[in-house]
Amino acid sequence: MKKYTASHQRKQFVMFDEHRNEVGRIVDASKIFSLRHYIIYNARSYDIRNVGFMKNDVELFNARGVIYFTDLAKERIIKSGEKVRIYNFALRKTNQLYEKGRLLIEIREEKKWFKDPVFHIEADESTHDLLVLTFLYYSTKEFNGIGGDGD
Repeated sequence: MKKYTASHQRKQFVMFDEHRNEVGRIVDASKIFSLRHYIIYNARSYDIRNVGFMKNDVELFNARGVIYFTDLAKERIIKSGEKVRIYNFALRKTNQLYEKGRLLIEIREEKKWFKDPVFHIEADESTHDLLVLTFLYYSTKEFNGIGGDGD
């Protein structure tokens, strides 16, 4: 299993590997009248667009098109393109992402007294880091309350 931690640093959410090397970051570039989020991974920027009913779903895309998109109603993330893959998730105290019943990603939140929480992430060795960042964003975003505060 690959192990990561993620924490807020200013208006960014930074994910580190177990050696404290930065893997990627989720950037909040929102201004007064515009919301913009994107992921920086391997020196590339991937835009995040909130879509669907009540904007509860997201699309992760770049100039080539949509890479991942979510379907909250069916609790899944779909990788688009030539090799379509479907991942199912469970958003609870520990957020989990599965593919065909096999656990790929698990995210636990460690709350700190008077500090921003730290997220501990374990991912299967075969899991792409961009998927980990996408699931981290989706499972922890707060604007619609779907994150892991329940059950």
